Amino acid sequence: MEKDLVKKKIISESIELFMKYGLRSVTMDDIAKHLGISKKTIYQHFKDKEEIILLSTSMYFTKERKDMEEIENGTENAVEHLYNLSVCLRERVKNINSSVLFDLKKYYNRAWNNYKRHKHEVIFNSVFNNLKRGMTEGLFRNDINPEILAYLRMGEIELSFDKEYFPEDKFTLGEIHEQLFEHFTQGILSEKGFKLLETYKQKAV
Repeated sequence: MEKDLVKKKIISESIELFMKYGLRSVTMDDIAKHLGISKKTIYQHFKDKEEIILLSTSMYFTKERKDMEEIENGTENAVEHLYNLSVCLRERVKNINSSVLFDLKKYYNRAWNNYKRHKHEVIFNSVFNNLKRGMTEGLFRNDINPEILAYLRMGEIELSFDKEYFPEDKFTLGEIHEQLFEHFTQGILSEKGFKLLETYKQKAV
């Protein structure tokens, strides 16, 4: 049991480092120093850094799935769901290094495949189902294609991490996501939905 707790601790603390500094730049020495343990201790639990990254991304995606389910179950309508998800996303990316997705795709193929599964099985379905819900509730326009717009929303989120389009010395991930959210909602909300969104924004002020 103690061995499992140590392993879980290494993974959770590694997530913090990876999110802050990027996957590629964090070394096993960095992880050991951050945890106050020897590198030998880490190798008693993990084969290499790639294994830590694989398990870290799995833990991160599991937590994100749980958070998204809690938001969905705690909302009264599709607009509230959409708004609360955007708030959660902006809070989450405040502490994420913009190189994380690039590192994942280029250097860690197994973890990247985990991300792709998570993106399509969790994020896409959440957005797609909420778009259909909003149309049924009369809060989203009835002439939108929820499948196309769910893919668009996923694409926007990925694009926000691309330094070629959004240099990190000019924009923060938080402000990028805020602008993309505003742009996305303007294209999907009905008049009733727009008024409802404004009430949620005002409550948050």
